[in-house]
Amino acid sequence: MSGVRKPKDETEKYRARIAIAQGKGRTLADFIEDILKEKPEEEFVDAVRNRIELAHEQEETIDIVALIKEMSEIQNQWA
Repeated sequence: MSGVRKPKDETEKYRARIAIAQGKGRTLADFIEDILKEKPEEEFVDAVRNRIELAHEQEETIDIVALIKEMSEIQNQWA
């Protein structure tokens, strides 16, 4: 599972910020593109971001890869 969760503690949060500052971070759009093999629309990226934020607020872990694939399938059904 490719889980998304908030940092366990301040140390983990600090390490993540250091990694991002060192250029090890990626944009959500780039991550989604790697999974779907096509550039996502900004609205799709915003929808994924909103779901991640909801999970954070509810303190739940989500499988980000499964989420992106499910959301893409739903979007394709409505197209």
